[in-house]
Amino acid sequence: MKKIRCLAAFLLLCLLLQPVFSCFAAEASPEGDGALESSASDTVETQTPADPEPSAPDTQGGSDDLQLPTGFELPPELIEYCFPAEDFDVRVKAAALIELNSHTIVYGEELDLRLYPASLTKIMTCMLALEYGDLNDTLTVSSTALENLSVYGSTAGLVEGEEISLRELLYCIMVSSANEGCNVVAEYISGSVEAFVDLMNRQAQTLGMSGTHYANTHGLHDEDHYTTVRDLAILATWAWQNPQFREFATTTAHTVPATNKSGERLLHTTNYLTSTDMENRYYYSLAQGIKTGFTTPAGGCLISTAFSGDLAFLSIVCGCEMLIDNNGEDLDMRFIETKKLFEYGFETFTYVQVLSNTAMLGQPQVLYADGRENVVVHAKDNVTVLLPKNYQPENITLSLHYDASQTLEAPLEKGQRVGTVTAMYNDIPLATSDLVTLTAVKREEERPVESVGGEDLSTEGRPSGFQRYWYLTVPLLLLSVLFIILLILRAVNVHKAKQQRKRRRQQAARHRSGYDD
Repeated sequence: MKKIRCLAAFLLLCLLLQPVFSCFAAEASPEGDGALESSASDTVETQTPADPEPSAPDTQGGSDDLQLPTGFELPPELIEYCFPAEDFDVRVKAAALIELNSHTIVYGEELDLRLYPASLTKIMTCMLALEYGDLNDTLTVSSTALENLSVYGSTAGLVEGEEISLRELLYCIMVSSANEGCNVVAEYISGSVEAFVDLMNRQAQTLGMSGTHYANTHGLHDEDHYTTVRDLAILATWAWQNPQFREFATTTAHTVPATNKSGERLLHTTNYLTSTDMENRYYYSLAQGIKTGFTTPAGGCLISTAFSGDLAFLSIVCGCEMLIDNNGEDLDMRFIETKKLFEYGFETFTYVQVLSNTAMLGQPQVLYADGRENVVVHAKDNVTVLLPKNYQPENITLSLHYDASQTLEAPLEKGQRVGTVTAMYNDIPLATSDLVTLTAVKREEERPVESVGGEDLSTEGRPSGFQRYWYLTVPLLLLSVLFIILLILRAVNVHKAKQQRKRRRQQAARHRSGYDD
C-alpha cells in the first residue's frame, strides 16, 4: 500500500512539471515546426545560365546539332485537324493543306509516304544561303559547279568564270529554278557540294524532318534523295517565316543585271499559278509563291500559299500527273489540284471565337473572404479557332478545372490564375486558356493589433509571459508542487494515525469482551 501511494505521488509530480518542460522546449525552438519549413523555403535556387550565343556551324561537316540564329526559329509544331474532309480528294501521290495562322493541317493525304522532292529541294538550299551567306557577296561560277547536271534540267545559263552576287543567284534559283546556281551556293557556303549536302541533312535533322535525306543541292533525281509531305510542311513553314525568303519565293519576274560573262537576264517564274506571263490557264489571284518541281520519277510538285481575309493556306502537292485536255494540250495537274485545295480551304473553314475574356464562366466559393462567399472567374484570353463553317454552336462546351483540389481561399488578387478553361467541340479539345479572377478578394480581418509608440504588441510569434519570466514562475511552480506533496503526505499520515487508533480501539474491545467471558 505504501508503494502505491509513493507511485501516485511521483506521477502527480511529473504531471505538474510537464508544463515546465514544454515551456523550455518551446523556448529552445520558438518557431516550432515552422523553422524547418522556413529553412526549406529559404534555400537559394541556383540559376540556370543563359543559353550561349549561337555560333555558325562547321559547314564542312560534323555531327553537332545546328544552332539556329535569330530569325531562323523553328516553327510551331503542326496540328493535324480532327475533322476529316468528306467527299473531297485530289489527284496526287501525297498532299497537305495547312492553315498557317493556326499551324493546322486541315487536309492530308499520304503525309508520311516517301517520295522525291525534285526542285522543292531548292527551298532548303535558299534558306541555308540566307542563313550563312551575305547577299552582297560576289560569287564565281566554277567548273565543278557545272558538273553532273542534266541537259534537260532548268537553268539560268550561268557559265564558268561568271561573277554574280548571292542575291542575284538566289533569284535565279527561286524564280527560274537554276540547278547550277545551287552548286555555286554550295561551294560558297561549305567549300564543296558534298559538305553542303551534309549541312542540308544536319539542318533537316534539326528541323525534325525525320523522313528526309538529301543527296544533292537541286533535286535532280537520285534514289537516295527523298522526303515526305509532312517534312516538306515543316520545311516550308520554317522558310515562310523569313521575310527575305518570301521575297525570293514570291517574285514572278526579275531582271538579273549584266555580268562579266552575260548581258541582262529576264527571269520568269515557273509557278503558273501566280503569273500569266508564260501561261494564263492556271492563274489563281490569291496565290503567292513558293516553288515548283518536276522530274519524271517525282512527277509534278508544287508548294504554294494563298491568302483571303483571316485565312492563310499553304498547299503541298507531290506526284501530280501531266494529262491531256480536250484540245490535245498538256494539262499540268499540280496547278489544278493546288487551286482545288485552296478553294476547298476558303469555302470550308472559318475562325470562330470559342473563349472570351469578358464572359463570366463561374462563381466558385472562397473561404475566409471578407464580405462575400464567391468570386467571378473568366478566361484570361480571347481565343479563336479554326472550325468548319457548318459547325453547330450548341456543340461547343466549356470545361473548367481549378488548380486547388478544395475550395478557393482568400486573399485573391484581381486577375489571379485559379485554373484553366478548355473549349470543346463534340468532346474534342479546341483551345485552353487560364481561368482568372475578375476582382480581388480580401481576407476577413483577424484580431486587431495595437501598437504603442510604433511598437507592435501583437503576441503572434512572441514568447508567452511564462516563457519571458521563467526565473520567477519556475521556482513558484516548484514551491507549489512541494506544498501539494506536503499536504498529500500530511493527509496520508493523518489517515494512518486514524487507522491505528481504530485498530487499537478494536483490539481493546475484543480484549474486554474476552475478559467478561
